[in-house]
Amino acid sequence: MKGPERKRLHNMSLSLDAQALLQLLQLADSALPIGSAAHSFGVETLVAEELLTVEHLAQFLEDYLHETGTLESIFCRRAYVLVSSFTRDEFEPQWLTLNDELSALKTARESRTASATLGRRFLQLVQGLEESPLLQRAIQSAKDAKSDIHYSAAFGLAGSLLRVDETATVLAYLQQTLWCLVSACQRLMPLGQSQASRIVWRLKPTLISIAECSKEVAPEDIVVFAPLLDLGSQRHPLLSTRLFIS
Repeated sequence: MKGPERKRLHNMSLSLDAQALLQLLQLADSALPIGSAAHSFGVETLVAEELLTVEHLAQFLEDYLHETGTLESIFCRRAYVLVSSFTRDEFEPQWLTLNDELSALKTARESRTASATLGRRFLQLVQGLEESPLLQRAIQSAKDAKSDIHYSAAFGLAGSLLRVDETATVLAYLQQTLWCLVSACQRLMPLGQSQASRIVWRLKPTLISIAECSKEVAPEDIVVFAPLLDLGSQRHPLLSTRLFIS
């Protein structure tokens, strides 16, 4: 290959990488118009019942990420590889099964419904930005089967279709999850912007560790243990005053 042609291909590759990065940043923005700011996933209950305070927030978020974040990362990866691992005819049943498995692992109805609502809205938004027959099939098949589309699975599927790096996709999902929870906490407790930023900054190594660990877990070995959050989600409808849907 001649020098000019090699340079042209190199520049094209850099351009595609830059575009993928920008797309990923947009999808991982906590301000993405899918309604994520309306959900606390049980955190509102824990704050209202004085089980969660600012002093313990960093440790709580780290524990949350190790349990729930690991679970979501595994399914984000599994959805990502569906695009390249199965034919179009095989994709649909695998996609539905994956989401059904995640539904079964989400014992709290409110959090399960919130995840499904965000996942459906997210895929519809991405389909509007970047039309894809496979995305449309994923949306329609879930609708026909009356199956959930979970947020982490939707994020992984979109990242793969947009040709964003797999681990980068998982990290972006974890980052927006963390930011959304911290944002909810800022509205629920005396947590300033600088303190919130420090917490998120210091948890970066935790996000990386979880993303790496999610590569190694086989489907049959998936476990999640977050009883406090599950109970918080289940008790959330009983609060006398609520700022969040979940």
